[in-house]
Amino acid sequence: MKAIRHVKVKPRMDVSKLLEEFGNCSFTARRLHEAYSILVRMVDDPDCLKFLTVAGAAVPGGLRLVISDLLKRRLFDVLVTTGANLTHDFLEAIGEHHLRGSPYIDDQELREKGLSRIYDVYVKVESFTAMERKLRELLKGFPQRTMSGREFLSRLGEQLEDENSILRVCSERGIPIFCPALNDSILGLQVWMYTQTSGLKVDLFRDQAEILDLVWSSKKTGALILGGGVPKNYLNQALMTASKPLTYAVQITTDRPEYGGLSGATFEEAVSWGKVKPDAYKVTVPCDFTVALPILAAALIDKTSPS
Repeated sequence: MKAIRHVKVKPRMDVSKLLEEFGNCSFTARRLHEAYSILVRMVDDPDCLKFLTVAGAAVPGGLRLVISDLLKRRLFDVLVTTGANLTHDFLEAIGEHHLRGSPYIDDQELREKGLSRIYDVYVKVESFTAMERKLRELLKGFPQRTMSGREFLSRLGEQLEDENSILRVCSERGIPIFCPALNDSILGLQVWMYTQTSGLKVDLFRDQAEILDLVWSSKKTGALILGGGVPKNYLNQALMTASKPLTYAVQITTDRPEYGGLSGATFEEAVSWGKVKPDAYKVTVPCDFTVALPILAAALIDKTSPS
C-alpha cells in the first residue's frame, strides 16, 4: 500500500503531467491514468494490432478532430464505428455543421424550424438533403459491382476533400473501417436506396472475413473501446472466433454492468468469453468519453510526437 498523494496543479501544466498526478490519487482519476499507461504500452508494442471502437454520438459531440488526429498519427490500425458517426463525419466533410443548442426546448418548434436534436446539438434537416445530393453524385463514379463495407467506405473516403474527415484519413492511410451496422444510419439508408437502381452492392457479410483475416494474422491485439455498443461487440466476436483475446484493453463507458448490457460489461466478465486475456493490461474508466478521450489523446500525442 502507498499513501495517497494529492493532485498538484501547476501553471501551464502539460496534460501528460496532470495524468501522472492522477496516478497518485484514486477513483476515476486514477483509472484514467491507468488507461493512459496501458495505451502507451499498447502503442509502443510493434506486435500489437490496435483497434479503436467508437459508439455513441462522438462526431456530433465534437470529437471528430480528436479521432482523426489519433488516426493520422497511426496510433490505431483499425477503426470500428457506427453508421451514425460516419454519417455525421460525411456531413462535416461536405461543409455542413452541427450546432450548439439546448435540451430544454420545445422539440415541435425545432421540427418546424427544420432542426433535429441530439441532446444539446442541433442538425439542419437540409444538411441531410445536401448529403444525399453529394452522395449520389459520388456513387455514380463507383464500380458497379458488389464490394464489402470496408472497401466501400475506403472508396468513399477517397472521394472526400476534407483532410480532417475520418473517412478520408482512414482511406489515405490504409486504415480499414468496419461499420457492422452501416444500414442502421442515414448514410446507410441512402446507399441502400442508390443500390436499388444500380449495379453497386454493399455486402456487409464480406467484412466478417476481412476483420477475421486481420485478427488471425496478428500476434497480439489491443483496443480502446469508447462507449461499447455494436462496435465493441463486433470486435469481441472477431477476437473470440480467432482465439486472439485482447492483451491491452481500455474501455470508457457510462453504462453499468448490473443490467447485462454489453456496453457496461466488465473486462473481467470478458475473460470468461475469451475476449480478454486473464493477465491482460486492462481498465474500465467510468466516464463520459467526450471528456476522457481528449485528455488521453492530448497526452498520447504529446508522448508519441518527436521531441
